[in-house]
Amino acid sequence: MCLTIPAKVISLEKGKAIVDFVGRKQKVDTQLVKVKAGDYIMVSNGFAIKKVNKKEAKEILGILGKKI
Repeated sequence: MCLTIPAKVISLEKGKAIVDFVGRKQKVDTQLVKVKAGDYIMVSNGFAIKKVNKKEAKEILGILGKKI
């Protein structure tokens, strides 16, 4: 089973984004979802799979015990 976690897009470069997972930065593939810096996305296995709003991201992270 995989866990899909929300992250904030920090910057973009050629189909990839640097995202912030509550303080941990990582590069993810964004070819499946159109995003811009500042967006929140759901990430699974290194791929952005869905764009979410900040409220949704906060709710999910709250359930997981994380804070934006």
